[in-house]
Amino acid sequence: MTTARQHTLCEKLLAEVLRDEDPVTALHIAASRPEISQELRKVLCNVDPDGLRMTALLVARLRFERLLQGSELAATWFDQDPESFTQTFRTYHRQVPLRAFFPREEARTFARWYRSVR
Repeated sequence: MTTARQHTLCEKLLAEVLRDEDPVTALHIAASRPEISQELRKVLCNVDPDGLRMTALLVARLRFERLLQGSELAATWFDQDPESFTQTFRTYHRQVPLRAFFPREEARTFARWYRSVR
């Protein structure tokens, strides 16, 4: 039987996997970690790859939209130079865990991250 600790670990791993450029490979790597139980490993290895990719795309899209809604600076940057902003957003999305629920929270998180990497 899977413990609460295993479920918490699974949620954390999935949150990381969904931000990866290749979520399917990331999931299989995460599932091979020694702290993952056999039962949970089997479940993770049977996740539908297309469904996982689609979920990762939706998560990124929602985060992108939340950022543009919460930050006038980000929205302006995207309007003026979509390629540069999108590349920067991809890096941010990979590096920063998903914690913000509202657009302004996402904007503040992005601003802190951006100041730290410039």
